[in-house]
Amino acid sequence: MRWGLALRALCVAAAAYSCGVASAQDVGEIDTTIEPASGSSSFWSSLFDTRTKKRRAFDFLSGGMPDRLMYFGGVDASHWSLGAYLGLQWAPAGLNKDGFILRFFLSENLERYTTGTRSDYTQISRAAILPGYLIRSGNLEVQLLAGLDMEADYFYHEQHRSRLRAMLGARGTMDVWWEPTRELMLQYAISGTTIDTGYTTRIAAGWRLFDLFWIGPEAALSNDYFSQQTRIGGHLTGLRTGPYEWSFAAGHVRDNFERQGVYARFGMVMRPPRAPFFEN
Repeated sequence: MRWGLALRALCVAAAAYSCGVASAQDVGEIDTTIEPASGSSSFWSSLFDTRTKKRRAFDFLSGGMPDRLMYFGGVDASHWSLGAYLGLQWAPAGLNKDGFILRFFLSENLERYTTGTRSDYTQISRAAILPGYLIRSGNLEVQLLAGLDMEADYFYHEQHRSRLRAMLGARGTMDVWWEPTRELMLQYAISGTTIDTGYTTRIAAGWRLFDLFWIGPEAALSNDYFSQQTRIGGHLTGLRTGPYEWSFAAGHVRDNFERQGVYARFGMVMRPPRAPFFEN
């Protein structure tokens, strides 16, 4: 028996020595996936297993879908309001390809209304689930979405909540991105809801600067149960640092209560680079 074991060990050593002449390229092509023996795996053993494994194809937390998921968020402020928003968009066919898309959106806004020595506040919470379709044609990209819209308004008087208003409705959205030339872009967005017949629309033009970002003017108009606002300003869009894409905007805002002042907006999108319309 001992001679048999020794013979086997000698054969294994000879095989290892003969494989030692393999090139570095051959070693790099070896599949490093280590599969546990049949019947020995369990939930807890796989959870704490530190051995090398292939990344799962469908994994939200480790970035297993970087070309199909886009995350976004930002902050918007003016002299009398402060708001924040966040969401994600899923594109099964890919973020830069025609096909079905699904967007989830959440926002929270706090607005102040002052009359004489009295100040009232309104907290506006909104959420939307919007399926839609992405279309790319030439230098044009269009996103069309429609779905469920939800809103809850909390009214505060003298720092005490006086009443709540909650509503359900339908929302439709269109986003357009067009690059007529390598150095110019035009962006347009419009969104409307059946809740209080509210809407918001924005148009912006941009010039590619230093091949790093777009910069140019913007104008926006919005209307809801509380006020109508007009904004005119400037924006910086598409500044990339790794997987993040940043945007900034500032300008003048005026509403139907004759209030006016400065607004500022900051946004972030986590997505792979937009597919170029023009080859370098």
